[in-house]
Amino acid sequence: MESGQGRRRSLIHGYGAARRASWLELFFDLVFVVAVFRLGQLLVNDPSARGVLVFAGLLGAIWWLWFSYSYFADLFDDDRPPSRLVQMTAMLGVLALSASLPGASAADADRFAVTYGLLLVLLAASYGVVGWIDVEARDFCGWNAGGFLVAAALWSGSLLAPAPARYGIWGVALALNAAMSGPLAYALASRAPTQKSHMPERFGLFTIVVLGEAVLAVANGIDASGWRPVSVAIGVAGFVIACGVWWVYFLATYDREAGNRVLRAGRQAIVRSYLYAYGHLVVYAAIVTAGVAVELAAEAAAGHGPGAVVAGRLLGGSQVAMMAGCVVIYRGISLSVSRPVGLVQGGLALVALVVALAGLPPLVAVLLGAAAWVVLAVVEQWSASGRRR
Repeated sequence: MESGQGRRRSLIHGYGAARRASWLELFFDLVFVVAVFRLGQLLVNDPSARGVLVFAGLLGAIWWLWFSYSYFADLFDDDRPPSRLVQMTAMLGVLALSASLPGASAADADRFAVTYGLLLVLLAASYGVVGWIDVEARDFCGWNAGGFLVAAALWSGSLLAPAPARYGIWGVALALNAAMSGPLAYALASRAPTQKSHMPERFGLFTIVVLGEAVLAVANGIDASGWRPVSVAIGVAGFVIACGVWWVYFLATYDREAGNRVLRAGRQAIVRSYLYAYGHLVVYAAIVTAGVAVELAAEAAAGHGPGAVVAGRLLGGSQVAMMAGCVVIYRGISLSVSRPVGLVQGGLALVALVVALAGLPPLVAVLLGAAAWVVLAVVEQWSASGRRR
C-alpha cells in the first residue's frame, strides 16, 4: 500500500524541473476573461465609491476561485480525464457566475451565491478525494476541504439574509476561506505536500488577462468619444501605462522559481508566501481600475461620462494601490529592490496622489501617470542590467 501511494504521489507531481502551465490551465484562465470584462463594465457604469467597493469585492471573490483551483492544480493535477472534467466543470460554473454578477436584480445575487457555493463544494470534494488516496497529504487536504465547506455553507446561508447583510456574509466567507484553505492549512497540517510549483507562471498569465481588460477599456474610451484627438492622446497615454505595468511586472516582479525557492525554504516561508499570492489581487484590481479610469478620462475629455474628477480619482487611487500591492508581493517572497527603484516607486505613488486629489484635466492626469511609468520602467531596466553585469 505504501509503495502504491508513493507511486500515486510520483504520478501527481511528476512534472520535473521544467513544469509549465498545461493547455487546459491556459483555457481555464481564458474563461476568467469574461468575468473580468463584466466586472470592468460594472465599474464603468458605476465609478462611485460604492461602485468601487462592489467591484473590489466581486473581483476578490472571482479571483479567489481562480487562485484556489489553480493552486489545487499546482499541487495535485495529473492532467488525466477526471482532473480535466473537474476543471471544465469549474469553467462552466465561472461562466455562470459571470452571467449572474449581482446587479439590480436580487435574483442575480441568489444565482451568484448558489453557483459560488457549488464551486467551493466541488473544490472541497477534490481535496477530499486526494486526501483519501494519499495518506501523506490527508491532514493538509482536510484543512483545505474544511475551509471550502465552511465557506460554501456561508455562501448558501447568505440566501436567508437581506442585502446588504448578505454581502457582509460573503466577505466573512471569503476571509475564513482564505485563512483556512491557505496559511492555516500549511501552518497546522501535520505534513504539508511539496511540489515543483508553477504558480508564478499562473500569476503572470492572469496578469496578462487583466492587462487585456485594461487595453480593451482604452479602446472603448477612444471609440465612445468619436476618435477626438484629445481622447486618442489619452488612449495612447493609457496604453503606455499598460505597457509600463507589463514591463515592470515581468522584468522585476515575475520570478518563475519563486515558488520553488519558497517550498525549499520551509513551512514558515510558505505561510509568508501567501502575501505574495494575495498581493497579486491588489495589483490585478488596480490594473483593471486604471483601465476603466483611462476609458472614463477619454469620455470626459469629449464631454461625456461622469467627469474628469472621477476619472482622476480612479486613476490615481489605482496607482497608489498598485504600488502597495507590489510591496506586499515583494514581502511575500523576500524580494528586495534597489534604492533607485524604491525612490522611483515612491515618486510614482506621489504623482498618483496628485492625480487623485488635484482635479487635473483628463489628458494631463493620464500623461502624468504615463510619464511616471516610463521613468519606473527605465530605472527598473537600468537596475536589472546592473545586476546582470
